[in-house]
Amino acid sequence: METFNSKMVSRIVGVSLRQIQYWDERGFIRPSVKLAEGRGTQRLYSFFDLVQLKVIKDLTDYGLSLQKVRRCLSYLRRSFPDTPQPLSSLRYLTDGEKLFVLTSDKNKILDVMDRQFVFSLGIGNLVRELNGEVRRITGRAGRQVAREERRAEGKRAASA
Repeated sequence: METFNSKMVSRIVGVSLRQIQYWDERGFIRPSVKLAEGRGTQRLYSFFDLVQLKVIKDLTDYGLSLQKVRRCLSYLRRSFPDTPQPLSSLRYLTDGEKLFVLTSDKNKILDVMDRQFVFSLGIGNLVRELNGEVRRITGRAGRQVAREERRAEGKRAASA
């Protein structure tokens, strides 16, 4: 297994040595290979540690505060005990304010901040489903719906 000292981690991930030390001292992200044991000892990190550190850096670069990331990580560790390193094994979305975890069900997304699921709804599928219902109920070929779809497509193309 390849290991990385703090200087290498700093260069690879793009965070300062002080930040790495701070995250370790606070128990936020600790080196999994070798902890610092006093002055002058080296911290040694695994590749998975690098992934976690990079995820934290990217989330903070995208606008999440370190406090929010810390709260989310604490929640994920409690809620997913079978996932020992949630930062390196889950998939995330953020808008800079909230953190979302993608689940195995592509329509279900976990809002980690509010600790509840949100649902994804594809409008394209909704339009097709609605068109089918219109055709079924009215018995017509849905000419009006087709015209509306073409008009909507034209507006999207013009605004792009």
